[in-house]
Amino acid sequence: MQPEGPEKFAKFNIHSTGYKSVNNQPIGVDVLVPKNAKPGKLPVIVRFHGGYLITGTSLFPFFFVSWLLEYAALNSAIIVSANYRLLPESSARDALDDLSDFWTWFHRDLEPYLVEVGASKEADFDKVLLVGDSAGGYLAVQSIFTQPVNSIKAIIGMYPMIDMKSEFFQKKYDKPILGHAPVPNEVVDEHLGSVQKGQIVSSANPPARWDLAIGIVQNGRYLEFFGTEPDLFPLEKLDQVSSVPPMFIFHGNEDSAVPVEGSEKFVEALKSTHPTTSVLLKTPPGNHGFDVPATLETDWLKEGLAFVSEHWLQ
Repeated sequence: MQPEGPEKFAKFNIHSTGYKSVNNQPIGVDVLVPKNAKPGKLPVIVRFHGGYLITGTSLFPFFFVSWLLEYAALNSAIIVSANYRLLPESSARDALDDLSDFWTWFHRDLEPYLVEVGASKEADFDKVLLVGDSAGGYLAVQSIFTQPVNSIKAIIGMYPMIDMKSEFFQKKYDKPILGHAPVPNEVVDEHLGSVQKGQIVSSANPPARWDLAIGIVQNGRYLEFFGTEPDLFPLEKLDQVSSVPPMFIFHGNEDSAVPVEGSEKFVEALKSTHPTTSVLLKTPPGNHGFDVPATLETDWLKEGLAFVSEHWLQ
């Protein structure tokens, strides 16, 4: 896995801060302000990164796909990209606590923070787009259960990790995730043995912790660290939310890291519980991260972003 360089962020000024602290360790958030945008109110893209909730960080270039940066620049949008506590030092419950605290910071503190850093731009909270890739897609979906109706205008789920009760996450069998060789259980156990009491991790640049993530999933141990409480699983509580923002979900139909069936099951459940919700699902050929080379002119993506723009910006 060779990350691209930071030059891909060249169209943005990046301001980094923390939205909370845990055990005296800040949990970070990066605010990307388009350099060429005129002063005034700008639409906002909130983004959560992927990495199985085990690795990854807000500005890891390889996970921050170029087409999203181009889409943001084209629409003079501010991007707000947050970190969160990672497994196995923390649990999905901890990550959801961070998610809640992030949204509090977003609504209360983003505006004064933009003033503090001299951005000369304002956030238009009436035009918020939520984007999550892989595990970040899980956090994006979980946001619909806590955020006020109509506060998120649209969601893009990029090969989202939604169905963690599937056999893929619960059972050990041959899983050549992105061509990765089998990782023995001992790698996971050795890591657990090195964790100090109270230690948290909220940022990791792959390949750091990539073997750990692969090992946890390949050996069917995901829920051991993720948790098993019913409200951790979006598929089990869709009927508990009054409305769902328009959603564009895309997922490669050959995904070896997060099975496409999870997205298909979610869309089927969404259509059953919320038949009036606008949802567009695209499952082109491709593996996890198949959209990395895509551009704003790629047919399936162009169609999806037109759908998103209609709801986000109109």
